Amino acid sequence: MLLDQLSAISYQLSVISYQLSAISYQLSAISLCATRTLREQPSAYALRARYANSYQLSADH
Repeated sequence: MLLDQLSAISYQLSVISYQLSAISYQLSAISLCATRTLREQPSAYALRARYANSYQLSADH
């Protein structure tokens, strides 16, 4: 009886461990996508510099 209960608990813990591993994998994938998205976005400084350069070029002509 006790051995059966311990076996059931062990099985449940292994299922929980598997689910946590899957969640961890999903969070890693989300983090990777977010990091890639942020890298692809120009920074506010770069946008200001680009705007200033285009404004200066149009003012020169």
